[in-house]
Amino acid sequence: MTEVASALNEVRSLYAKYLGQPAPEIGPGWYAPFPPGSDPIRYAIQEVGELKRHLAVAWVPRADVYGTKDAVVFHVEIPGVGREQVKVLVAEGECIVRGTRATATDQADLRPLGIELPYGAFERRFPLPIHADADKLVARYADGILEVTIPILEVAPPKEMKVERA
Repeated sequence: MTEVASALNEVRSLYAKYLGQPAPEIGPGWYAPFPPGSDPIRYAIQEVGELKRHLAVAWVPRADVYGTKDAVVFHVEIPGVGREQVKVLVAEGECIVRGTRATATDQADLRPLGIELPYGAFERRFPLPIHADADKLVARYADGILEVTIPILEVAPPKEMKVERA
């Protein structure tokens, strides 16, 4: 199977899984031409990857970000999520908070009359300063607020050097 056919099959299965309906057929004239020099196949494959990444996350929790001279601090609002349902990791210059909030409708005797709280998988990403010390990350969870503190390493100021004559 070619990469294009594989990407098209993935789009069709994502539509069926997340929207409960078949993907629309793309007819002639439903698309814009790609700029000269771009690779439409590579672009389509990247778009499928982005679509999969976004559909895997059901909601994005609210957060506050603070900074001091010594650390960066994130407060992430995730009430109703058990501590064991939350993961905090650092990758590629970002602090990533992931987890899942289970629905109350998992209980057989509850019938939803109005649902406003988001459920399912969540993810929140925070860019980190260059000198963040991810090895000393501290995460605390209380009263529905996850607090992540990441120290910032002290960096010596740039040293000015004289340029010698050759």
